[in-house]
Amino acid sequence: MKINWLWDSRAKKSKVREILKDADHPKFDIYAEKLFSRVNDPKVVFDIVDKVTFCKKWPGIKKRMRRDRWLTERVVFWQTIYECVLEKLKEQGVKIRSSREAEIPAERMKLAREIKDIRVKSGCTQKDMAKKLGVIQQYISKIENGYENFSVDTLKRIADVFGKKLMIGLS
Repeated sequence: MKINWLWDSRAKKSKVREILKDADHPKFDIYAEKLFSRVNDPKVVFDIVDKVTFCKKWPGIKKRMRRDRWLTERVVFWQTIYECVLEKLKEQGVKIRSSREAEIPAERMKLAREIKDIRVKSGCTQKDMAKKLGVIQQYISKIENGYENFSVDTLKRIADVFGKKLMIGLS
């Protein structure tokens, strides 16, 4: 028995398949969400969406699907498929995500490591440091991992918390 997973869509099946072959298409996530929420056969899905695209786009699609409590079981199902497919692709040497660290300037990474070293040596947790700065712990994590491009004022506040001078060798 074939299920018409596009029962509520005015778009033709051929047009939707075309959209789902282009991960950058503005409507990709909308139709992918419909596909994953209504089809539970990976063979059918991977005939429409290739596995690499699925692995790249699944986190965003999962977020969309989680908005609807009725789809909880489907999210669990496709998350399991995602983990299996991702593992197989990694074994084949396929990269799904580019390294974020490659995009982070070396100077920022050096400063981030220095901040983390000072915090750890002082016996302070990220949560403690966040409380002293009046920010959330996730912000401290982003700083220490080099993902946050923070201001000189923030750097001064961090230095003041630890009574240290933070030095960075700029070229």
